[in-house]
Amino acid sequence: MTTQTAQTLSTALDGVAAVGPLLAGVVVVALLIGMVQLGIRKRRRRSRPPRPDEQPQRPDDVPRDGGRSH
Repeated sequence: MTTQTAQTLSTALDGVAAVGPLLAGVVVVALLIGMVQLGIRKRRRRSRPPRPDEQPQRPDDVPRDGGRSH
């Protein structure tokens, strides 16, 4: 290998080493954005929580202290 070829190869590898972490960061950000969008879609498909008037009610004849009498 000549000195010029080695220097060119070294310069190319330095460029790859500088761009590699940047590309990895872009990939991580893209994955995070995709996961958030997936979560939003899943949440929209769920049924809404019941309103207060739709909540189950306790029967009036059951003691509220767990059924124990002292």
